[in-house]
Amino acid sequence: MTDLGDFSITVTTSSGNNVTANIADIIVSALNSTKVQYNGVPLYEWLIGNAFSSTNGADTMFALYALYLVFFMHLGFAMLTAGCVRAKNAKNACMLLLIDWAVGTLAYYLFGYAFAFGAKPSEGARGFIGSHFFAMSGVPTRDANLISGFPSNDIIGYFSSLPAGARAPAADDSGSWGNMLFQWSFCITAAAIVSGSVCERVSVLGYSIFSFWMTSWIYPVYEHWVWDSFGWFGAVKSDGPLFAGSGYIDYAGSGVVHTIGGVAALWGAIFVGPRIGRIDSNGKMVPIPGHSSVLVVLGTMILIFGWYGFNPGSALAISLPSQYTTVMRCAINTTIAPAAAGVASMIITRILYKNYDVNAMCNCIIGGLVAITAPCSTIENWAAVICGVGAAIVYHVGCRVEQWLKIDDPLDAVSVHALCGNWGLIVVGLFAARDARYAAYGSAPAWGAFMGGGGDLLACQLIGICILWGWVSAMSIFMFSILKYFGILRVSPEEEMEGLDTSKHGGACYPPDFTEEYGFKSVVDTDEEVQYGMTKERGIEEQQVTSAHLSA
Repeated sequence: MTDLGDFSITVTTSSGNNVTANIADIIVSALNSTKVQYNGVPLYEWLIGNAFSSTNGADTMFALYALYLVFFMHLGFAMLTAGCVRAKNAKNACMLLLIDWAVGTLAYYLFGYAFAFGAKPSEGARGFIGSHFFAMSGVPTRDANLISGFPSNDIIGYFSSLPAGARAPAADDSGSWGNMLFQWSFCITAAAIVSGSVCERVSVLGYSIFSFWMTSWIYPVYEHWVWDSFGWFGAVKSDGPLFAGSGYIDYAGSGVVHTIGGVAALWGAIFVGPRIGRIDSNGKMVPIPGHSSVLVVLGTMILIFGWYGFNPGSALAISLPSQYTTVMRCAINTTIAPAAAGVASMIITRILYKNYDVNAMCNCIIGGLVAITAPCSTIENWAAVICGVGAAIVYHVGCRVEQWLKIDDPLDAVSVHALCGNWGLIVVGLFAARDARYAAYGSAPAWGAFMGGGGDLLACQLIGICILWGWVSAMSIFMFSILKYFGILRVSPEEEMEGLDTSKHGGACYPPDFTEEYGFKSVVDTDEEVQYGMTKERGIEEQQVTSAHLSA
């Protein structure tokens, strides 16, 4: 192999002096000089733009395909929610998810993205939220910001100092069109979680207002703290020491997305109150099953598919070895954890209820996906099994607690998203591996307590959970209190008993002949159903609805 340092040339300067230098030194000097230009652009900038244009294009397409999958998850949420409610409210359940998409998109575009990623490096100390990029004003494309990560024109020195997990070039993705779209898809997912806990009795107007509040303020502020490189709390912080010497790790959103949605869902269920007939005159919780387990399974399978965008896609790039290693780690863990949760659910329901509960298995699978979302990039495959099994146990315990507290949560959103999301954050603190964290984040100042990393990361995770619950609870209580005070949070008892599809959306979801053939008699309540709040045909014990329930 020929070394360029072995070759030298002699150049005569304009003053007549002869200067001898080897070819390698000349190339390095040219690359590091702003005076050496090509078509009016410094040579090093031109080389960077051309050398990495294909890489950046591939990374951008990877991120776009991931966000397409995340958005496709909303079809899964729609089918899951529709299957978990009575047939007379199926159309309304889908309407709430359309509201999250439409209202949430405008809210995040106008305000949310600015609060989450609107901080600028020139502003020094980081504030509470971002303050730029409202309505995407001033947000550059990625190409326009391609070399913003270079602190100087020292290209050779820059690349020699890159850690294994760093991107090259280190483009400022926090302020780009592609980043806005990817983060938007996560934001509206968090909002969609809330609909499951309040469906069948929440008003369209009240829910629309809360959805706007959720996507423009509650979610973006915590997102800024954790996922923005200028935030103060997360492991991606770039302007100073990490919080508690570790930084809070939530790779794809067990906390930022799912626990935020789950905590807001908890307060939504509390403030909107239980459905008519859900609690009998003796204070006992009465089951109100959904009308289609087939839709529940269909929705669950779609969510499993979409989660491959959610977790592996959070790498946002796949061109470097450390990146595609992390992507594959995320993918395999995202496969193993929900499978382990599903098997664990089968065992649990067989022991407790002497049957195999399909809906419970679906919820445990989703709970396993929620739990693995935070640690997917930093734990080993065997730990993903523990994560999934733990999620199934957390879900079943959580459902018992919700029953004890008399919280009417038709989709068990609190147990699936808030509690399983918390478990996923704890798994990070227990099982995060040093090498895996280094590959995903470019550094590993702390790792899992059970992996020899001490307790710093676990402590940071627990603090993050407390901060999340405090922030989301305060903001949710504030808005739900206002909506309830003005009487726009819940529909009237008459509209609820008639069914929201008929009373609010112009007609039943299913035609009468179909509902009669398949036993969906809850599309329009009969006199008997009005009295009991539910149908005999589905094998539900008849319970008298008291005046207190009707006025709830």
